[in-house]
Amino acid sequence: MTLVGLLPPLCDNGRMLVDGGYLDNLPVSTMFSLGASVVIAVDVGSIDDNSPRNFGDSLSGWWLLLNRWNPFSNVRNIPAIPEIQSRLAYVSSVRTQEEAQVARSCLYMKMPVQEYGTLQFSKYDEIEKKGYRAAIQILDRWEDEGTLPSLTIDGPNADKSKAARKGRSARRNSV
Repeated sequence: MTLVGLLPPLCDNGRMLVDGGYLDNLPVSTMFSLGASVVIAVDVGSIDDNSPRNFGDSLSGWWLLLNRWNPFSNVRNIPAIPEIQSRLAYVSSVRTQEEAQVARSCLYMKMPVQEYGTLQFSKYDEIEKKGYRAAIQILDRWEDEGTLPSLTIDGPNADKSKAARKGRSARRNSV
């Protein structure tokens, strides 16, 4: 993957390749079009800050640089170029996320990782543990509600009791 503005696109036979999230960050409709009968959509996106901003008719780079060092200035509210590009990348996914949340045969889970940035690779272990715990809670709730299709996790001949399922991984049967 490459993130425009941070890394140049990869070239493959004359085509420029970038992260697929620029087109569809939650490809539920693509999975249905490939024949999936049930899709578990895991949303790891952050909450967008779409608060209104007014920078006037022009913005001086020198003024911006000096005010970034001023602790009493509110210039820190001006997003940097990578943040602007990241927001633009996710704009197209807002509609698909909303569709996934209400789509029939789509089980949607939002991971509690909003406080982490896209490029915080150093926090991987912390994010992974937090996401795993949240996913287990959601999967258990879906199983208790009868929402979770048993074929997607244990197979048709498995013991359906919760005690028998403990310790098994839903990833085991993933493609």
